[in-house]
Amino acid sequence: MTDFDYDKELPFSFTDFTAGKSLHSVGIDLTGNEKKASGWCALRGNLASTSKLFTNEDLISKTISVNPTIVSIDSPLSLPFGRLSVFDDDPGRATFGITRTCERIMSKRGIRSYPPLIKSMQQLTLRGIELAQIFRSLGYTVIEGFPGAAQDILGLPRKQKDLPQLINGLKHFGLRGDFSNGMLSHDEIDAITAALVGHFFTDHKFEAIGTSEEGYLILPKWAK
Repeated sequence: MTDFDYDKELPFSFTDFTAGKSLHSVGIDLTGNEKKASGWCALRGNLASTSKLFTNEDLISKTISVNPTIVSIDSPLSLPFGRLSVFDDDPGRATFGITRTCERIMSKRGIRSYPPLIKSMQQLTLRGIELAQIFRSLGYTVIEGFPGAAQDILGLPRKQKDLPQLINGLKHFGLRGDFSNGMLSHDEIDAITAALVGHFFTDHKFEAIGTSEEGYLILPKWAK
């Protein structure tokens, strides 16, 4: 991999986290079914280790093995208020729609996201909700962390726009690990960003957008 120069001045770096704070997060870039690998990252301090995992059982056992403070999942983890299921035959679809408050807030801020209940997202949303419930039943704090939004806020390119620059931006941010050799999948890179959102949550440098009925999506935030 060519080592791209990252010449942007990021608004925040790893050294801005509270000194002495124990930061240990797992990030999961979830896919809609177990036949396609999900990205998984354990981020302990600024050191990232990643894997590609397929089944919920693998994601759960791998996460339990590192015992993180926070599990941050890149997937919708709730339904729009009033909806009973992810599918189009839900009787509330016409009344309550396919988007949540958090997506509407992000749209107003120019942050792109997919509606959680469009056809292509339904299985992902269902899987995310079920996986979050399992982790919570095991005693883990689970948050919804959207890497694309975090990358926008932190001044990093999204993976679809420039994956090498995203990797270099994470290095410039202060993260370390095998991801810097450019040999990881884009899902693993987004899992790193999801875990980073977990760090912001742990260090109380976050904004929660959404409602109590729908739950909240976590965005990085810091005092300017």
